Amino acid sequence: MNPKTREVIDLKIEAILRDYRFEHRSKERPEECPCYQSHTPCHDLNTKDLNCFFCMCPEYDNSKDVRGCLRKSPQGKWYNNPNLPQGQIWDCSDCDFPHRSLILDFI
Repeated sequence: MNPKTREVIDLKIEAILRDYRFEHRSKERPEECPCYQSHTPCHDLNTKDLNCFFCMCPEYDNSKDVRGCLRKSPQGKWYNNPNLPQGQIWDCSDCDFPHRSLILDFI
């Protein structure tokens, strides 16, 4: 990684991750996500630990035709939430690491 890029990340990452906490986004930016509006997280995690910085896994297809995990992960399941536009979202419960606040320790 470019040293200057790393320097900027190191300076800003704590503020960015604080801003992307589910509890913060639900209060400050509810218009950005139906889950924020309903205060219902899309993952079965404590809302204090849920961090939305890595929302939308690159392996998740949200198109009308495919939808869900492109890797067809056997660990996932459909999570029904009437507040979501399509009524459900693919929940990769065993792959919640990027959503946890602890990610800061690994960056």
